[in-house]
Amino acid sequence: MKQIGYILSGCDQSKISFVVMEDTRVYVNNYYFINHPSSSAGEFNPVLLRVYKITPYNPEMTIGSFGPIAGKKGEKAYYGKKLEYLVAWAEVLGYISWDGKWRRLECSPNTWDSIYEPTYEELEGFFIKLSSKSLTDRTDFPIAIGRHRGLNIPFHLDLNAIAKGHIFVAGMTRSGKSTFVLNLIARALESDLKPRFIIFDRRCEYSLLSKYGAAVLPYLSFIPKTELISPSLIVSRLGLDPNKAEGKLLCEALNSMRADGSDLTTKNVLRRCVELSPYLVSRGRDSILSKIRWILEKRGDTVFTEEHKPLNILEVLYDKPAVIVDFSVDANIEDQQLTAKYLIREVVNHAIKCRATGDFATIFVIEEAQYFVPERGLKIEVGNPEKTGVDKQLIEAISQAGGYNVGFIIVTQRPAYISKSIISQCNTIAAFRLMAGNDQEAIIKYSEYGSERMSDYLPGLADHEALIWGMASPVPFPVTVEIDVKDYPSKTGVTAKVSWERMNLKTSNLKIQH
Repeated sequence: MKQIGYILSGCDQSKISFVVMEDTRVYVNNYYFINHPSSSAGEFNPVLLRVYKITPYNPEMTIGSFGPIAGKKGEKAYYGKKLEYLVAWAEVLGYISWDGKWRRLECSPNTWDSIYEPTYEELEGFFIKLSSKSLTDRTDFPIAIGRHRGLNIPFHLDLNAIAKGHIFVAGMTRSGKSTFVLNLIARALESDLKPRFIIFDRRCEYSLLSKYGAAVLPYLSFIPKTELISPSLIVSRLGLDPNKAEGKLLCEALNSMRADGSDLTTKNVLRRCVELSPYLVSRGRDSILSKIRWILEKRGDTVFTEEHKPLNILEVLYDKPAVIVDFSVDANIEDQQLTAKYLIREVVNHAIKCRATGDFATIFVIEEAQYFVPERGLKIEVGNPEKTGVDKQLIEAISQAGGYNVGFIIVTQRPAYISKSIISQCNTIAAFRLMAGNDQEAIIKYSEYGSERMSDYLPGLADHEALIWGMASPVPFPVTVEIDVKDYPSKTGVTAKVSWERMNLKTSNLKIQH
């Protein structure tokens, strides 16, 4: 252990500043030790610090001093360099007490107390003790996902905690968030226990999991057609106003057909509109029916397609360890939202029925979650999640389903634009690189470990590095983890440049054929 500085005045039990000794180096996001202020003479009880800011000070280079004047003339004030010193700010994370428990520091350190840089072995030993089961006192289902940054210590996440309390995963594009989720699931599926996952895949990125036993199925395979026939939604999709006479008539026809279980076809819907029109339309009946007939003939087949027998999500889930619900097969966002709502409702209801026997558990993965639960009032909604009800269904499930072992992995690249009810309900956070201030603020304000110092760490994370904290982590404070990447999401196989070259080649061939 090497002494590297002394504590300055003005510190408290949560953060300190210290002057860095000459010929030593200090780095942001690195760990350092102080001795507990209450330690007896000759005793060293390490308190862990983490540096979040470093600033040089030089009285000769302040505005109005001689340094800037020398610099203006292209000269260096060599004598002034001797007056320069570095000040580092660090958050006080805590210590392991005499009874083996992790505690926050209860009192302020003293000025002139020494700051120490631990050796690799000392820091490794501290984290091994910190992550030990005797300290955490939990029965975990640990999945190794990477290593503490700069240390040869594996880092695990507890799937039990995720199934109970969910995890929120956020990060910029290409920061590694989807790769992290993919590898977490892959490592879990390699275990003998084979936990169950339902993955809402909007980009067909998780198809690689099929080699671990996952089933990849288009989203329309699971949902009965009647679930897609929300009368007001269908009327809007057909181009009619649900509040006008023709829209109201069509809504009533659809409602009555759903009530008596009639087959939903274009012909049957038009016949029901004709039957109900004398009771609902007093003027312009022929004109209204003509408009409905024209709309149904032009667009009805896209809505009232031939009924199929949907797959039972629960039967598939019992048969396969992971079910990938492929939303990339089309761009019909409203049908996708209705499918998501239906599947979440079916699974949660089944979990509630199994609460006495305790023989059901699963974890949902919601990719691009902002499409399903956007923050209201920000005008970035895609589709109509409020009208389809998927946002309410997901918020209710996240707040209640953890008690029945139905967990959620919520993934987004813009946490600022997702409902804050979702972030606040997730008691584990995996934050990859975030540069935007409003995205950082969403993490800081609505997660359980709200700290303004997150904004000092998040922008500096490398690819496939994450700041992780919460109930699923064995460490009681945020730690930087280097993710072990064995599998990568299925992305577009070629660049846009190559695609354009192929398009030009194809165009040339077509011209030759003509």
